[in-house]
Amino acid sequence: MLFNSFVFLAFFAVVYIVYWNLANNTGRRYFLICASIVFYATWGLQSEGWWGLRWAAHFLFMVAVNYAFTRLILNASSDVVKGRLLKFIVVFDLLNLGIFKYFTFFRDVLIDLGVNMPPEVESIGFFLPLAISFYTFQLVAYVVDVSRGKIDRDHGPARFFLFILFFPQLIAGPIMRSDDFMSQLDNPSIDRRRMYDGLWLILGGLVKKVVLADPMGVIVAPVFSAPHTYDGWSLFLAAACFSLQVYCDFSGYTDIARGIANLLGYQIPENFRAPYFARSARELWQRWHITLTTWLRDYIYIPLGGNRLGTARTYFNLAVTFTLGGLWHGADYTYVAWGGFWGVLLAVERFVEDDLGINTTPRKNRVLIVLKVAFMFFLFCLGAIMFRSQPLHYIDSFTGEVFQYSSARMMVDHLAGVFTQWPGAAASQFLASGGDTAFAYSIFGDEILQLNSMSNWEPIFTMFLALGFFHLVQYREGLFDDWRKYDPYLLFALGTIVAGLIMPAVAVGSHSFIYFVF
Repeated sequence: MLFNSFVFLAFFAVVYIVYWNLANNTGRRYFLICASIVFYATWGLQSEGWWGLRWAAHFLFMVAVNYAFTRLILNASSDVVKGRLLKFIVVFDLLNLGIFKYFTFFRDVLIDLGVNMPPEVESIGFFLPLAISFYTFQLVAYVVDVSRGKIDRDHGPARFFLFILFFPQLIAGPIMRSDDFMSQLDNPSIDRRRMYDGLWLILGGLVKKVVLADPMGVIVAPVFSAPHTYDGWSLFLAAACFSLQVYCDFSGYTDIARGIANLLGYQIPENFRAPYFARSARELWQRWHITLTTWLRDYIYIPLGGNRLGTARTYFNLAVTFTLGGLWHGADYTYVAWGGFWGVLLAVERFVEDDLGINTTPRKNRVLIVLKVAFMFFLFCLGAIMFRSQPLHYIDSFTGEVFQYSSARMMVDHLAGVFTQWPGAAASQFLASGGDTAFAYSIFGDEILQLNSMSNWEPIFTMFLALGFFHLVQYREGLFDDWRKYDPYLLFALGTIVAGLIMPAVAVGSHSFIYFVF
């Protein structure tokens, strides 16, 4: 069930009414667990019919095993036993993630390196459980916090299962920690202000997803599927538009998830704080996918040594942490390249600012701030090309020959094209190869040697204005506090307008969220 669908609207309406009409919190807790299982199970049912229930069975098995080990660790007789139990369950969780999500990738890497694989190995395939990356990180964080003593008591199976299964954030986060949620479980509360907050978040999230992200996805798809046919400016503009799309799509999901949680009496963490207003790579990752960044810091970067083992090791730890963060997003060379790209940028920035003492992050000069924000967005767009590049398969309509381009090839072509595919590049290459441009134009027309250009200026400009508005709202908290006394009227008026905008799109078919594949 997609948040932006009529099916989910009906599901949540039933859940909301039943939930708040139950007599006590214990009953509400068990009801939310059941509702979350139903929510998750529907994905498998829609994909594979009854056989798809294995997704939910596998998920519940992993949660149950991890809960059993948290009890064992809490009751361990010594630190040595506790350490062994922790290593076993963390390895078990990571193996589960590795087998289902990364087996095919690492097998293909070995094949690319020239390793001969038995036919049986080459034919092996696994289904990919929905949200496996998100719930694995949440499980690992919990058992590690138990071993560190941050969690010093057994919260009970119901609380643990609800913490992991809680359906608003189950599929694409935010990645919750125990202290984000456990303290609320015994006393979920709602008042008029929290209800209005939740409705505003849901309304804003739907606008981001349906009105901004989905149409932008349609605009950029042709460019990313054939980057060699577009000029460099269009290639960069497509990257900028995808940056808008992925932000609106993912932060829109997070907003809806937080809004639903509010309506159920819970608060879950924010995941974005105006990331495109960042003035440095460090600041950007404090504002983008915040719960993943802090998870990588606390459970990979710091255990690797953080910045405690010398300068060179600090740079290495940064590069490794973000490369693994890239791999977490997907089993492909492009995600590894994207993570490594940001890891290197963070290391270089740290070297320049902390070791050389050169300040590259302006604080007061507004002109320099705008320029640095624009430069950081430029770097983000280059990374977005890596993140968005996908393999291409097509059949030549004349010869019937099948052409296949890997996502890495598409990434390289797109990145190179940003800097090399100027408007006259195709004609220049044709001339350099001995071609006669005048003859080509006379036979095929003036457009034959012209690269394509993006021309959707009006919707793109409008959507970027909307992006700036949502960033301003996040950047300046309390901007509209003086208007909050009109919440009932504004929600009704704007909700009616938004419903008119999104209803036609939702009626045709709801688009999935980008981060659901992770």
